[in-house]
Amino acid sequence: MSHRTHRPDLKRRRARHRLVQGLGQAAFYAASATLAGGLARGLLNLVRLSVSSC
Repeated sequence: MSHRTHRPDLKRRRARHRLVQGLGQAAFYAASATLAGGLARGLLNLVRLSVSSC
């Protein structure tokens, strides 16, 4: 009977791993989006400065 009780635990562990992976991906996407937004903002500021200085 002990081998039967081990299987649900393994399934649970896999589900948790999948959840952690999903959260990691979401965090990565959020960070890259923030970074891209910051870069775009910086470029826009540079363009504004160069246009206003002309």
